[in-house]
Amino acid sequence: MKHITQQIKQKKRSVIHFSFSKEKGISLLFVVLIAGVILAIGLGLSAILVQQLRMMGEVGYSVIAFYAADSGVEEALFNLYQSSPIPFLPYEREWEDGTLNTVSYSVSVTCGVGNTDECPSWFPQYTEPTDPDYCSTDYFCLKSIGSYRNVKRAIQTEY
Repeated sequence: MKHITQQIKQKKRSVIHFSFSKEKGISLLFVVLIAGVILAIGLGLSAILVQQLRMMGEVGYSVIAFYAADSGVEEALFNLYQSSPIPFLPYEREWEDGTLNTVSYSVSVTCGVGNTDECPSWFPQYTEPTDPDYCSTDYFCLKSIGSYRNVKRAIQTEY
């Protein structure tokens, strides 16, 4: 009887040992799958983070481009008020910001429908309301586009 009990215990051990060896392979598979999922989540989050950081940097570039466009409007208004006859157009300026990056603006001025008699013939005039550059004011319409590091911002004003 003792001999039979020992044989049964040995069979149980071999069955237990056999099932443990299969479970070791499954646990390795689970570890690899979980590591893959964690890696995919980490890569996805890092891609989103890099994109957000790039956008935050371009917000600063946008402000510089906006102020460049504002400078263009200010210069054009100053020249329109001070100059007689109206100066040649368009106004364009370009300069470096100290880090070898170029800041520039370009301003276009069109005569308003109430000012067509006083504007020189070479000055842009758009009298059709369907024209995209149509200026419905009595004097002038100014459009300035500022740019910095491939970011452009525009300001349009009428007076």
